[in-house]
Amino acid sequence: MEQVSISIADIHFDLKSQFTVDELKIRPRYLPFFGRPKNPQYHVDLLWEAFSGPSTIPAKLIYDPGEIWKMYQHGSEYFATFSYHGDTLPFAEQDMLRTNAKWNQVLMVERPTGPSWLSLLNVGAGELILRTAVLYTRGVVFHASGIDDYGKGILFVGHSGAGKSTQALLWQREASIKALNDDRVVARVTPEGVRCYGTPWGGTAEIASNHSVPLAAIIVLEQANENIIRPVPIAQISSTLLPRVFLPYWDSELMDLAMSNLEAIIARVPVYCLKCRPEREVIPMVRSVL
Repeated sequence: MEQVSISIADIHFDLKSQFTVDELKIRPRYLPFFGRPKNPQYHVDLLWEAFSGPSTIPAKLIYDPGEIWKMYQHGSEYFATFSYHGDTLPFAEQDMLRTNAKWNQVLMVERPTGPSWLSLLNVGAGELILRTAVLYTRGVVFHASGIDDYGKGILFVGHSGAGKSTQALLWQREASIKALNDDRVVARVTPEGVRCYGTPWGGTAEIASNHSVPLAAIIVLEQANENIIRPVPIAQISSTLLPRVFLPYWDSELMDLAMSNLEAIIARVPVYCLKCRPEREVIPMVRSVL
C-alpha cells in the first residue's frame, strides 16, 4: 500500500493507494505539495481504490451543476460522480468520490482506462475535496490569482477573461515577487489575520506554488481603457465576491459555514475595484493602497 502526505493550505491529506503516485500520475501536479504541513489545520484521510465492479448505492441526487460532476447523498455520506469523457454509465459504475459529512474520511474509486489515463485527483476530484475541507479551517477557495509582494499577499479576482493570469505574469517581472497561483487561491482567517495560499491547480499560466503570505488586499479586476483603483463600497463587497468563491451549494450547513468564513475574511481585508489596461503602470497604483 502506497502512502504519501500532501500539504495544501496547511491541510494534511494522507493519501493511501495500491497504486503509486506515478501510476496515479499525480506527481507533476502535486510534487511541490508533497510532505506534511508544519502547522496542520485539518487532517483528511484519503483512500484511493481501483474500480472492482458495480455496487448499488441508494443515494439521492442533491446537486447537478450541469457540468462534469454531480453530488448525491445517502444518510450522512456524500457521493460525487465524475464523467469527464462524456460517459453515461450508471451511477455505481462512474468514477466516484465518497465522503463523510466532515470531508475528512474520503474514498476515491476510479477505473484506469489505458496509457493516457490519470487520476481525477489531478483535476475535479482533488479540487472538490480541498474546496470543502478548507471550510472547516475558516477558509474558502477564491477563483483568483495570488501573489506575494514583499510579504504582502494580493488576490486578483474576476470572471474568466478579466485578466487574473495577466496580472500574475505582469507582477512576476518585478523583483522579489512570488506568485502563488493564477486560478485557485485559498484565503483563511488565522489568529494573526488572514493568510492566502497557493494550490496545485493553476490556470492558463500554470502557476501553482506551495507558498503562503498574509493577505493585504483583494482586487476585483475589470478591463478598461484607463487605470483606476477605488474601494468597493462596503454594501457591495459580499455580492461582488460571492461569484468568485467556490461554494458548496449542495448543503445548507456547509453554505452557512462558507458564508461565515467569507464574511470574516472581508471584515479583515480591504477590497478594491481595479479598472485597468494590461500594463505595468497598475503595479504602483495597487501598491499605493496596501
